[in-house]
Amino acid sequence: MEHSIRNLFGKNEEPKRELPENHREEFLEKLKEGTPKNTKTKSFFFLKIASSIAFIICCTYFYLSGTSVVQQTAKTQIQIQMEMFEKEYLTNIDKEWNSFIKVANDTVLVKRYQEKLKESDLEYQKIIINFKEYPNNINVLQSLIYNLQGRLELIKNIQEHLKELHQKNTSNETIYL
Repeated sequence: MEHSIRNLFGKNEEPKRELPENHREEFLEKLKEGTPKNTKTKSFFFLKIASSIAFIICCTYFYLSGTSVVQQTAKTQIQIQMEMFEKEYLTNIDKEWNSFIKVANDTVLVKRYQEKLKESDLEYQKIIINFKEYPNNINVLQSLIYNLQGRLELIKNIQEHLKELHQKNTSNETIYL
């Protein structure tokens, strides 16, 4: 069973066949018939380019719109909390002011405090504009809160001042028998 590799390849057991004379020409003709035409690929080439450009534009749009949605929801949560806080303070300020107007008899005192509240309201409007531009700025939020607290404190001080005046007037009008 031992065979030498040289002996195996040295023998040519297959008979040689001769090819027909026009074999080369027939082969080239069949080869030409089997190849597809390039006209179809040229038309699809432009479609491939257009679709890839459209795909890139769509991906970019969705990526950019996705990040802005996240930022918008974060802004709206802060703004919603601030609006609730602001609404609560403004309601308390209006309630205290209306009760002051009902009790107050001195028009000079009312006008003086009304001017102070208008000044505070103008400052408040400026702060609101800054808050809309920079909703995440902590300094703007603090100044907005301090303004609202100051306005409410001013009205409470007015109420206390009126109570003191009212107590002095009632104590002077007492008649001793």
